[in-house]
Parts: sequence; C-alpha cells; structure tokens
Amino acid sequence: MGDIILTAILVDDEKYALTNLSNLIVSYCPFIKVIDMANNVDTARQKINQLKPDVIFLDVNMPQENGFDLLNKLTHIPAVVFVTAHEQYALKAMKACAVDFLLKPIEINELVDTEAKLLQHKSIKPEIRENYRDVLKNLTDMLAKPGSIRKITLAGINGYDILNVDDIIYLSGEDNYTSFHFLNQKELISAKTLKEYEEMLEHSGFMRIHKSTMVNLNHIKKIIQKDAVEVQMKDGSILHVSRRKASDILEWAKRQLN
Repeated sequence: MGDIILTAILVDDEKYALTNLSNLIVSYCPFIKVIDMANNVDTARQKINQLKPDVIFLDVNMPQENGFDLLNKLTHIPAVVFVTAHEQYALKAMKACAVDFLLKPIEINELVDTEAKLLQHKSIKPEIRENYRDVLKNLTDMLAKPGSIRKITLAGINGYDILNVDDIIYLSGEDNYTSFHFLNQKELISAKTLKEYEEMLEHSGFMRIHKSTMVNLNHIKKIIQKDAVEVQMKDGSILHVSRRKASDILEWAKRQLN
C-alpha cells in the first residue's frame, strides 16, 4: 500500500462515539489519519469544506439535522463511511448504493476492511470518482422516501453505474460474483454474492428461483411445466426453477390470474 495516508474527519453528535472511533482508527488503521472531529452538521460542513479530507466517517442519526442533510451542504465531496445503529431499510439502501458503512458498536475487523476499501477508492482516477456525488444523491433520495429499492449502484474499476431495478431481467450468481442481465442485452458483473442482492431486492419484485438465479417477476413471459419447472423471460432466456422453489413460483403465477 506504500505510503498512502488518508486524511479523515469524524462526525458524530456523541462525544464518546467520536473518541472511541478515533482511538480505534489510531490503533488499527495505520493508513488513516484523523485530522479533525465535529459533533454537529454546521461545524462539520465548515471543517470538511475547508480541510478537504479524503474521507468522512459520518453518523447518520443526529438531532435536528442528520448526516444526509450534511452531504447536501458540501462543496467538497470526500469518500463517505456511514456510521449507524441498525435500521433495516437504511442498511438495504446503503448496500444497494454500494457505499460503505459501519454498524455501531464498531467491530475492529469491519473497520480494518473499511480501511482497505478506502485505499482502493483513493487509487481510482479522480475523473472516475466524479459520479460518486450522484451515488450519494441517489442514496439521499432513497432514504427520503423509504420503500422498495428502485435503483442499485454497481461499483467497478471504471466508476459507478446507477441502474434502474426495473431494467434488470434476472441475476445469476457464481461463488462471490453476481451477473446482472438487462433488457438491452447488457450484462454487468458485481463482486457481491447473489445472497446479498436477494436481501436488497426481496421486496422489490424479485424472487430467488434457484441457488444461482434470481428473477424480476415483472419480466417473466411464460412458466413452463414439463419434467421440471422453467421460466421464460422477456429476453428469451429459459431459466431452471429448482424443485424447492417450484411451489413458490407456481403460487405466484396463480395469484397473477386472480
């Protein structure tokens, strides 16, 4: 990793939380240097825009104005690591937007993993990082209107792709990778498991039909029942349904006829 040092500002309304996170970074993250801390949005905005850190560790839940209010006021957009207590939809939205987060109480191994991701993010060319602001805006919009996930972000060596969930026909998984198949014949690969995307999209019109396949129910054209159950998708793909999942897809099909 060479001599890369990432400068960081910590933002949290609780003094203990700031001190604890700072101590953990000093002890376990040799490539991150904490240059300042703030306990409210206005102070944080001034310090971030002035000092231009590489990363901010941002508490989501603060009184009066929250972490997302802060992001809308920044002229300098660093990498952001959201620090939050468990809240189901917020975590799904963060995962869908491919942003990093730490759950309180912070675990050391997760913090070390975050440091590695931040160093990788730093190595990306500045021009490729330009659409990171769009990623954060998309996340802010999603959290302002909680519901099903309608957009998903895929991070790659060429930057970030923000994709409409409605355009995904199906996802196929193999080991730690997932392939996204789209209406326009495009295919993208993500370094996340199919299980992770199942957790994000289970309430957004998707169903797991096989250990390696998840489909967008809106893009099923036909259900084929022969020796086994298969589904034909709108792009012509024929996908096998596992014996264990066959009853789920057939039950879904019956509901469409009612």
